[in-house]
Amino acid sequence: MGKMHTRKNPDIDPDMTVFDIIDNWRETESVFKGYDEIAGECVCCNALFDTVRQMVMRYELDLDKVVSELKGAAFKTTGRPGD
Repeated sequence: MGKMHTRKNPDIDPDMTVFDIIDNWRETESVFKGYDEIAGECVCCNALFDTVRQMVMRYELDLDKVVSELKGAAFKTTGRPGD
């Protein structure tokens, strides 16, 4: 059995790799997949070990928008009262 992975960084920042973000917040994979058509290739396949900053530069994306979407997916509310 491998050791349990814990989140070392409680927030998403542009200098984290695509892999680390998906590993910590599985919900974010759909955000990256949503950029496949714009990128013209599978972002997760071709930029998995790039930082988000490198990935947006590679595909000419808006850094603030991508980070905002990733945070939205990772930290969305549960729908419970008081959230």
